[in-house]
Amino acid sequence: MKTSVHRFMQTRRLAGVICVLILGLTVGSCGRKTFPRPESTDAQPQIRDLQVQVRAKGVELTWTIPPQMRKISKENPYRFNILRSELLWENRNCLDCPATVQRELQMIDPVYPDPALVHDGKLSWTDPAVSLQHAYRYQIVIQDKDGRPVTMSNTAIAKVFHPPGQIRSLSAMPGPQGILVQWKPPARDNQGQPMQGELLFVVERLSATKVWERISPAPIKANNYLDQGIAADRMYGYRVTPVLYFEDTPIVGEPALTHQVKAPEALPPPPPANVWVIPSKGTLEVQWTESTEKVAGYHVYRREGKEMVRLTANPIQHPPYVDHTAKPNTVYFYAVSSVSSQHDNREGLLSKWAEIRSLMFEK
Repeated sequence: MKTSVHRFMQTRRLAGVICVLILGLTVGSCGRKTFPRPESTDAQPQIRDLQVQVRAKGVELTWTIPPQMRKISKENPYRFNILRSELLWENRNCLDCPATVQRELQMIDPVYPDPALVHDGKLSWTDPAVSLQHAYRYQIVIQDKDGRPVTMSNTAIAKVFHPPGQIRSLSAMPGPQGILVQWKPPARDNQGQPMQGELLFVVERLSATKVWERISPAPIKANNYLDQGIAADRMYGYRVTPVLYFEDTPIVGEPALTHQVKAPEALPPPPPANVWVIPSKGTLEVQWTESTEKVAGYHVYRREGKEMVRLTANPIQHPPYVDHTAKPNTVYFYAVSSVSSQHDNREGLLSKWAEIRSLMFEK
């Protein structure tokens, strides 16, 4: 009898253990091995535009501050943690080659970001501990207040190489269309060796606000830039910086500066920034962005092959312009100029040409 009771009790204990194990496995299978996903993706701040460029003082990192981290509050729950690993120079273009272990470089609090700088919703921080002919892989992890990783940024690779040499013969001269900035490009890098990569230039303007403003939307290949976005009879200074793109890494050289120069007393208005053409039955409709300045109107030009004609006898006040004389199955280019509202009604330069292929043109 005692043996039967003992066996019964062992059987019940074993059944209880099995139930607990089954329950644990069932509950465990419903959980996750990683951090729990937030209810909304908007709750997770994310860096998607980490960029790097090599400067004289080191590798400069820039990124946009996520909206969730822009609120100025002492209780901001997130931090930026900058990570870096190093690639062998001979493996710098090998995406599959292993890098050294990532190590933490800098923790940045978005409320008190020093030593990082904040400008126009972006943060920038410079890594000074880099060496020539070394390649570095950077990422930024956003951590919560307990130091747990929330999201990782995109990866950015910096290849530290010789920067371009100095720009020569920089000048700024006022003219009838604006201020023309001209320079001679450097022929070699700062070590006197032939440059490796594509050389471009960034043009900036200094006005009465005493803030440098980039006026070339992107780095340019040309050795001159005509600045039309200026006010008459004002003083301006200019800065041109050479940028050498070495295997997709921008390597920034030393900038060159001009003396202050006075704009002409009267300037024609700049052309529209954007021009586009909309095909319709039997016509082509030319549209453009209107000038922010006061203008007397606009002239519209059309180019077919090498032949260019002005379609407007007198300036028209607002877009669009409807071209009723366009022929079907023809490729056209259109451009628009602005006309000054002053008494001389001077016409400015043409905009960029907009191409339209009327292969499906219907009469």
